[in-house]
Amino acid sequence: MKKITFLLLFLTITYSVKAQFPEGFDDGLPSGWTTFIGDNGLGTVQNWMLAGTTDPYMICFDENAGGVTEDWLVSPITSITATNSLLDFYEQTLYPQPYEPSAMSVRVSTTSQTDIGTFTSLSSLSATEVFNGTIRTVDLSAYEGQNIYIAWVLEQNYGDGWFVDDIVLSNANASAPNVAENLLPIDGATDVAMTENDGAIALSWDAPSTGEAPTSYEVFWGNTSGNLNSLGTLSNRTVNITGNDFSTTYYWMIVPLNAGGSATGSLEMSLTTQSNPALSVDDNKIEGLSLFPTIVKQELNFTSQKIVDAIMIFNLLGQQVCGSKLNVTNSSMDVSSLKGGKYIVKVKVGDTTGTYKIIKE
Repeated sequence: MKKITFLLLFLTITYSVKAQFPEGFDDGLPSGWTTFIGDNGLGTVQNWMLAGTTDPYMICFDENAGGVTEDWLVSPITSITATNSLLDFYEQTLYPQPYEPSAMSVRVSTTSQTDIGTFTSLSSLSATEVFNGTIRTVDLSAYEGQNIYIAWVLEQNYGDGWFVDDIVLSNANASAPNVAENLLPIDGATDVAMTENDGAIALSWDAPSTGEAPTSYEVFWGNTSGNLNSLGTLSNRTVNITGNDFSTTYYWMIVPLNAGGSATGSLEMSLTTQSNPALSVDDNKIEGLSLFPTIVKQELNFTSQKIVDAIMIFNLLGQQVCGSKLNVTNSSMDVSSLKGGKYIVKVKVGDTTGTYKIIKE
């Protein structure tokens, strides 16, 4: 069953402060932000709440309230100028497949943080459009010279949930940034360490010291020089690439991005991973549990001697791309919507978590 019920966390904060961006919710919901439900009063069980420990984000679950619910997450007032009139944020839905009806909109008011009638919708996407993670860009240039409140509004009728993170206001008229600096591991590095349980390699870099500032970084990775795959974009300057093999050479590249475009001249880097690990991801298995097939097209199956509580699938950036709470000993998960490539599957049985590698064709 896809639905998950959590205790209500109702956050209403009304301090008179201005919004500060970028906002990644690393220290919780900031002062001045507020959440509330729509005018029809439906949907009192679920509301926007903080989730995640190492990388917090704001999340709102769906609920069956007998009609269309509205859950509002609204920033404090912020001043829009020619240098911060482009809004970007990361968003994703919650389930292994998108559920409709759902509408995930960004709205703006120039007069009130809580008067729903004063807001104008600037961008609205369905769960199908948001599914599997994306960075949404919203043009705020019409509000240059004004103070505005920005709202993220989830409308659903037992549809899908939504989470948002890494909210950035940037210069819509920016020039493309220069290349990243001080990339680590250094080019040609050997015996590069990986974490024991998921084969993760840590990459880091600095923002360019000259030119326009980036708002995000695209990460490229692969086994073949000159033929790298994009793993997605990040706002931070560190990432762990998971699911790697030992004694293997990988190639990678970091490309800074902003509203002006992507950096030109970014260099491809190479590294070779360590040998003779004490423990690989394939060794971190749960006794009595079988996960198959390892090369999957549509359905990932499992059988277990004990009750399986949850299955979560992560991409090589460590981002969860789908998952489900369970209470069964055997079942299957539809992964047909995942892009081709390597993934890490984590299976929770009681207090034990097993880690497995799969390849999506």
